[in-house]
Amino acid sequence: MRANLTTMEMVTRVLATTHEVSLKGGNRRWFESKLTANVRTALADLPVAGIDRPSWRVLVRFAEPVPFREVARRMASVFGLHAVMPVEHVGATLDDVEDALGSRIDGLPPASFAVRCIRSEKAFPMASPDIERRIGTFIQARTGWPVDLVSPERTVQLLIDINGIWMWLHSVRGPGGMPLGVGGKALALMSGGIDSPVAAWMVMKRGVKLDFVHFHSVPRTSPASLEKVEELVRLLDRYQGPARLALVPLLPIQEKIVARCPAELRVLLYRRFMLRLADRIARRWRCRALVTGESLGQVASQTVENLGAVEAVTPMPVLRPLIGMDKIEIVERARRIGSFEISIRPHLDCCSLHVPEHPATRSSFRELDAAEAELDVEGLVREALRAATLRRVAELAPWDDIPLPAGLGA
Repeated sequence: MRANLTTMEMVTRVLATTHEVSLKGGNRRWFESKLTANVRTALADLPVAGIDRPSWRVLVRFAEPVPFREVARRMASVFGLHAVMPVEHVGATLDDVEDALGSRIDGLPPASFAVRCIRSEKAFPMASPDIERRIGTFIQARTGWPVDLVSPERTVQLLIDINGIWMWLHSVRGPGGMPLGVGGKALALMSGGIDSPVAAWMVMKRGVKLDFVHFHSVPRTSPASLEKVEELVRLLDRYQGPARLALVPLLPIQEKIVARCPAELRVLLYRRFMLRLADRIARRWRCRALVTGESLGQVASQTVENLGAVEAVTPMPVLRPLIGMDKIEIVERARRIGSFEISIRPHLDCCSLHVPEHPATRSSFRELDAAEAELDVEGLVREALRAATLRRVAELAPWDDIPLPAGLGA
């Protein structure tokens, strides 16, 4: 349905569909079990009476009516769900459908419409196209609405399964992807800017549970950057649950680099130390990959040559989910997940210190190795790790900080 849902609709049942989960073979039961547990966690303080898992779907039953807007906000944050819709069990026959549908459509403004039917119960005596024609004829006779099978303004959806017939008139998109927890663990490097929270969210979408690390240059930069990063982690934790956050001082390393290494290589050398430190923390926390917000060619340090030269210091996989995205696409995703307004608050990050006027765009790992020969690399890494602050971020952002999914209005 194209129009926004602006009323405070109350529901007792919500159905969600899956996509990738339904395509799994031998591991499907495990994936579905994870998905069900994640839905239950997202709805923890609502009056859930039960969660059923019919084929490729999740059906949530509530003990009392709840606002669909609130349920949709929460379920649209659960990775693995494809669409979320308020459903009504209308009976077992098409006469029951027409009885229930009449009261739902009376008084609605005119709009083009279509009827879509999924008949998973093959014993039902009519085929899906015949069902769609009958219900469409009923709607048109009652309302005079025009039929549009290509791009309808309003869609009546029917699902016929072993339990009878379900109906819904609108739905919202879920995030898709894989259930959180099926993809292992990784450590995300968080700068406090727009890119890194989006990168973290996109890796979570593939089922990966994250911990986080932030590198700072306090007192040369404001401590506000630390508060900002923790707020971003709290927001991301709303999608995945509590996580660990390491706050690592980079300033002593930066001062050594500025004093002893070529100016044009500074940012690349900063980033090599970040990866070394992240590698050590990831191993301590049993993470199997690192996640960064780098996008190819966005800044001088993110050319193909520079990415390779920097990455050479760690054997751990470095995941870059934004690598082919442009800034407009990244900003759109940041708005969708709720991180944009936090990320654009002004702050000076550690890579903003002593940035050369003409940074290198095509370095090699040999060139950076030679520059680091002037430094006690291992000693600097050990010192930074000793000075790091490690904390568990258990307080999640309020649900109101998570944007409503498209189609639910303001």
